[in-house]
Amino acid sequence: MTYVHVNDFANEFRTTGDWLLQEAEGEFEKGDLVQASEKSWGAVAQYLKALATERDWGHDTHAHLVQVADRLWEETENDEMRRLFSSAESLHANYYQTNRSEAWVRRAMNDVRRYVAILAAMPPPAQLPRRSHVKSRPFYRTRDGNP
Repeated sequence: MTYVHVNDFANEFRTTGDWLLQEAEGEFEKGDLVQASEKSWGAVAQYLKALATERDWGHDTHAHLVQVADRLWEETENDEMRRLFSSAESLHANYYQTNRSEAWVRRAMNDVRRYVAILAAMPPPAQLPRRSHVKSRPFYRTRDGNP
């Protein structure tokens, strides 16, 4: 069994989040609003997972990610974070409903970039979780395993 330091694991989530933001932009430019929506949400999810990992919070389900977003909002007392998270979540819903206009998706993607910037600027907790490592697992960004 291979273990990595919690910070390395969190950084992998951030790297994947950055990649998804770029992919979302490309999908939007191609006119695929559904994929742009879902990849934008995916970027937010990856950043929330990074912060949750650093804090030893669960992040395996959508419900966990909502709780992480709530706890981070409480930690920062930044009310903008609530609105931005809701915008990101609505992009996730658009993946299933596919009823949002191009202008709406663009604005929500701008909110996602703002939210990710806030999350990226958040420092890790002053004290690492009691567990200083987590089980390593592969990160596959594409079906063929290439980043």
